[in-house]
Order: sequence, then structure tokens, then C-alpha cells
Amino acid sequence: MRRATALFAALLLAILFSITYATNPAARADGCTGDWAIGIGGSGDPSVFAPYVDQSVGYDPADPMPALNELDRLFWSHRTECPRDHVRLIGHSEGAGILHAWVTAHQDADNANAILLSDPKRAPGPGSGGLSSTPGNWLIGYPLAGVDDWFGNIPVLTVCNRDDLICDTSAGWWGYVFAGAHDRYDFNVWDYGDWNSGVWYR
Repeated sequence: MRRATALFAALLLAILFSITYATNPAARADGCTGDWAIGIGGSGDPSVFAPYVDQSVGYDPADPMPALNELDRLFWSHRTECPRDHVRLIGHSEGAGILHAWVTAHQDADNANAILLSDPKRAPGPGSGGLSSTPGNWLIGYPLAGVDDWFGNIPVLTVCNRDDLICDTSAGWWGYVFAGAHDRYDFNVWDYGDWNSGVWYR
């Protein structure tokens, strides 16, 4: 009986997770407002940016490629519908890594900017590189493997707390586990300038 109950609970959780990941809401067709924002949270959680963006991207953290494809679809769909709108992109943690890879692949996209919070693909300086710089990181594959700062023409602001292991491996685990370093960021995309770029390391 206990085994059957556990099996049922596991099945129910699997169904709930599949519904969560499969039901990304479609881009809002609220007209062209001049400024539009997309957010992609860490570990597939779309809620961290939901209060601040026009569109959040949810995903299965074990399979980031669909999130990269959805981000691409949302950006170009809105760009086609509203070619004059400025598009703000913001990501946190794994979401920042996915957004980082998207920017690297679309360096010539115009009238857009990106904010990367606790980016695991952050290149060294100041501090060490992000978690994707660790030996053997290539095993996780694209889009999360490796670090770089190949952003081309897109203004990209990288924000890294110096005690956050995800974006600076030299920080160690203390800040991440005990000091809340990984969540101590401003998630409001509208608090950042359209053309901010560089690294805020604090």
C-alpha cells in the first residue's frame, strides 16, 4: 500500500512538472509599447521575473535547449510585430547562462539589451569565471558549457555578487549556501538602463 501511494505521488509530481514546463504563455499581444521585456529565471522558475516583464520563460532545468529556442521565438516574434520596440532581456543563474548563449549567437540584433544576473558563463575579471569555467564543464554541453564575453553590438550588463559561487567560482560555497548571495540581486528589469554594459562586481 505504501509503495503504491509513493508511486502515485511520484506520478502526480511528474504530471505537474510537465504541465508547468509545457505551458509557457504565449507572448502578450498588447500592441507596440516602445519597450518590451523578456525574463528567464534560474532552474526553470519563471516567477522571479514575472512581476516585472511582459513575458517569462519557464523550462526544464535538465534540458535548456527548449528554453533557448523559446527565447529566440519570443524575441523575433515581437521584433516582427513591433519592429521599433526596444527589447529588454534579463536572466538569472541558469537563465542568465541561456540568455548569455542567445546573445552570443545574435550579436547583431539591434535595439535590445541584456542583463545577466549571476551568470554561470561569466568570463573572469574581476574575480574568477562562473561555474561553467570549471574543469569538465564541456560535459554539460551547449548552451551552458564554457565562458566568454562575446556580446557584439548588444549592450550587456553582467551583475555578480563577489560571494556568489555561480558567477565567481573563487567565492566558495559559504555565500551561496549561508549568506543568500545567489538571490541578492535586483530582479526588476526596469531598474537597469537600456544601454548599461560591462560588469558590476560587488
